[in-house]
Amino acid sequence: MIHIDDEGIVTRVLAWAHNRQDVRAVLRTGSRARNDGTVDALSDHDIEIYTTDPDSYEEGDWVLELGPVAVQVALEGPWENPAHLVFFEGGVKADFQVVPVDLLEKMATDGLDDVHVRGYEVLLDRDGLAAKLPAAPGTPDVDLPDAEEFAELCAEFWFEVAHLPRYLARGELWVAQARDRTTKELLESMIEWHALTRQGTGHDIWYGGTRMRQWAQPWIWDELPRIFGDFTVDGMLQAAQATADLFARLAKEVAEAQDFAYPEKAEHAIRPTLDALPPLRRP
Repeated sequence: MIHIDDEGIVTRVLAWAHNRQDVRAVLRTGSRARNDGTVDALSDHDIEIYTTDPDSYEEGDWVLELGPVAVQVALEGPWENPAHLVFFEGGVKADFQVVPVDLLEKMATDGLDDVHVRGYEVLLDRDGLAAKLPAAPGTPDVDLPDAEEFAELCAEFWFEVAHLPRYLARGELWVAQARDRTTKELLESMIEWHALTRQGTGHDIWYGGTRMRQWAQPWIWDELPRIFGDFTVDGMLQAAQATADLFARLAKEVAEAQDFAYPEKAEHAIRPTLDALPPLRRP
């Protein structure tokens, strides 16, 4: 059984930061900073290190100073900054964003970005810059699409779903699964828009489908098992049909609520291709 240390990583990060003069502040975001009752022992630590020299943290050797590392991945963060996603031995996961200290001043002047608006916790503030940040309202402002964005997403969905029977007819199940993932991402966007049209733009939707069971309409959650098929031709075709059914229903309701034009022509052209596979089908 793995051992997961909930807060020991914070103690180690702060002890490490106190010995580095370039580190001027440390903040934590995510569920552990929000105090909204959603934290459990498996929750990540989302830690931001504000420094005068972010480029020096592009390599990940410094992470080893925080504890034994099982695996880490280096990425570019949302502010074109070094980011290191780390699993420490024992099960603790921490996502580190190393950002220029100027970002604190920018947010103090311009307002919080989408990451911090949900909530943040100040762990270290050498210069009092974090103290100038506005309070986090807890819910980001989300805009509904305009007619052009709605039309583009609908067109992309019907374009992508039309590929599935072609790959299934050739027996290319792996490729079909990859294309199906794109249809699910587009469906996810439509589920979000549907929630906003029903509940208002202040309704709290979450990135990547997190907590969808809470913020989407209950009947939508009940439909989701049908859109995920097994790794067979018939199972994947049935899932594609169910995905198209759900997308079309949601898109039409969004279009009606927002007075958008729904692309009936595209749906009517693609629908028959989902009903039966072309004759190329292989066992």
